Amino acid sequence: MTGSYLNNQEELSKNARAFSLTEVMIASSIAACLITGVALIMSSIGSNLQNQKSNSIKVNIGHKVAKAYYNINSESVNSYNAPNYGRAASADRLKSKFNDDISDSSAVFCLGRDEVNTIRPVYIPLDNDIDARMLDSPEAFRKHLASVMTQSQSVFKSWRGVSQFKNGSIFILSNSGFDGFIAVRAVYDIDFHRTTSPEGTYASVKRYSWNQLTDYYDIFYPAVILEKSFSSIFSFYEKRTRRILEEQEFEKFKMAREMPFYFIWWPDPTFKFGNSSLLAYSHLSEISSEDSNNNHELSYGKLAYRSNYFFTVPLSPSL
Repeated sequence: MTGSYLNNQEELSKNARAFSLTEVMIASSIAACLITGVALIMSSIGSNLQNQKSNSIKVNIGHKVAKAYYNINSESVNSYNAPNYGRAASADRLKSKFNDDISDSSAVFCLGRDEVNTIRPVYIPLDNDIDARMLDSPEAFRKHLASVMTQSQSVFKSWRGVSQFKNGSIFILSNSGFDGFIAVRAVYDIDFHRTTSPEGTYASVKRYSWNQLTDYYDIFYPAVILEKSFSSIFSFYEKRTRRILEEQEFEKFKMAREMPFYFIWWPDPTFKFGNSSLLAYSHLSEISSEDSNNNHELSYGKLAYRSNYFFTVPLSPSL
């Protein structure tokens, strides 16, 4: 028994061997790769957390603006420096809601303004003498709104062709089910607000329904000085039949074959302006009519590099 056991041990000892140098080097290389990969992942996570912390910012927009935008009693809001892809996700969500609102609406009117908006009615009266079909342009709607809600006269401004105002409101209307009234499905406010603490431009798009804030996104463009407008956030194209009236300044805006329509731009959270201005094109009032007609396409072309949030919206989507 003892001899047999010793013989087996000798055979096992002969069959056993150590790792070769090649095998040790391969194993060491694999271990080094794994350790390096883990280190890079941890470094990336730490860097992203640091960038995320530095990307958030507290912006002083003033008590009046904060109250009008968000109904809060504060002078400051927490936002994010551009570019920020997290805010782009919020913008995409609001974009989807906007498209849903448009698809279920009876009419869409874009009104230009410079100051904050406080006019967000639930219903808008229709006078007995007015035919709703006559509300065929932003200006016609603005005048009607001013006649039934006189406080709106100081908020919304007259524009035609391209809005020269830095801010704007989109009224999305629908059937109210009541005679003499039209319902407001939603109001979208687009605002660019210059700030000094810190220096830059605070941009936001907000959705209101029943005069309540339901959704929004915002972004802060550091060191960007807002002069007059984000190029133009609205342009409106009238029906071709209006060419019967010769108006040289607006001839290029009379091109809709069947339904008048808008071009609409929203601020893009992913765009980095750097130390520059949001203004790509000056007020139409500051250039000649001939120049405005010849170059407004150039203005739109510049916007293609400044925002991925572009909409073509008919005045009456349900028709």
